Amino acid sequence: MKKSLFAIALVCGILSLNATSAKAEISQRTLQSFHSVFAEAKHVKWMEFPDHYLVSFSQNDVLVKASYDRDGNLLNSIRYYKEQRLPLNILCKVKKENPNRNIEIVTEVSNEEGVVYFIQLKDKKGWTILKSDASGNLELTDKFQDANR
Repeated sequence: MKKSLFAIALVCGILSLNATSAKAEISQRTLQSFHSVFAEAKHVKWMEFPDHYLVSFSQNDVLVKASYDRDGNLLNSIRYYKEQRLPLNILCKVKKENPNRNIEIVTEVSNEEGVVYFIQLKDKKGWTILKSDASGNLELTDKFQDANR
């Protein structure tokens, strides 16, 4: 797990180094597309890459990261939120199958293939991460023990 986290941090760092200034010239088409969907966005930060833009912001207590191509098309998004925003069919199934675990955070990944939810659960023993599709089909993706136990 530590290797996975290190690899993700390394990739994010490399991407940040390849990005140009947050004060980059964002195309008018991209800005219009962004504001038409995320009119209530706050704390907006843009990064420019050679072939796309990455924007991070918050909206309605949800942290969002989204990628746009140069023509203003949304490529993908990642949203981080609490269990209350999880679709009810998924929430009910997770709660039913994991009655002694608390949902700590949900990571929703959307792209052209659809939406996937990564649900981080915690109990006395440690952490569990479940993956769910929009239909509520659950799959265990990771599990690790609390090092202090």
